[in-house]
Amino acid sequence: MLRYAIAVVGCVVATYFDLFNKRNVPTSLTYSLVALGILFTFASLNSEVITHNIAVGLVVFILGYILYRAGQIGGADVLVFVSIALLLPQAPQPLFGTAKLPSGFPFVLSVFVLSGVLGVFGIFLKYIPRIIYEFLRGEKVKVNPAQVALAVITMLIYLVFIYYMNGIVQMPQLQLAIFIGVVLCATSLFAVKEHISEKYMVRMVGINEIDEEDVLAVESMDKRIVSKYKLGRLLTASEIEKLKKIGKKKKFPVYKEMPVFMPYVLIALLSAIFFGDPLAYIYPLGLLR
Repeated sequence: MLRYAIAVVGCVVATYFDLFNKRNVPTSLTYSLVALGILFTFASLNSEVITHNIAVGLVVFILGYILYRAGQIGGADVLVFVSIALLLPQAPQPLFGTAKLPSGFPFVLSVFVLSGVLGVFGIFLKYIPRIIYEFLRGEKVKVNPAQVALAVITMLIYLVFIYYMNGIVQMPQLQLAIFIGVVLCATSLFAVKEHISEKYMVRMVGINEIDEEDVLAVESMDKRIVSKYKLGRLLTASEIEKLKKIGKKKKFPVYKEMPVFMPYVLIALLSAIFFGDPLAYIYPLGLLR
């Protein structure tokens, strides 16, 4: 219960800062959560448990760090996922229901997948209605034909995959609808990704407005400058120094309005605690039971 309490309270506090502190979650919080996870892991005094938990935590950190360096998720998100992997290596016994995956299956994967699904729906509801409204008003909506084609192809591949999996294991209609909904929302967002980024997420800011861990919209900059200074998306201290060399009075396109992610992680964690491991409700994975 103490493990669950720490994980939930940690996510609640991280969500608060993500929502009300300009997506800046204190490193003291995330480092403390990871430290507590390591402490509880070694407190088991079981070499197999320690080895397994540390290995899963390292894998989560490495994969998360790759996404972090690519500017896809924040550093705080990575450390929160690592802490969940260490604090809750196995899915908790749900308060309602019995859905669980086999012993040894990393619970953090379930939280990550469900938070990602919730994030897709959340971002879809936040931006797509606005874009439809703009289109109906006759405003120009930037659509990249190549991205639309890729989105359609990807959607068709996913739908064929879902149809094939449904043929192997009959899915309830609700699960099938959720699968299809995720695919449609994700591909729709991808088709208008550039429009969403340029109109709603990216702002032109000066050097003094840039914070470490901001994400630079390199795709909106002159490719020659990006190549000359070898600019990366994640704005570390060294990357900010590069921007200063380009011009201290210049303004740069930075993702200042990135959507928050921690609320979805919190909802995913609470859902699993109350209703069971979300991946256990997916029949193809349920075959592993």
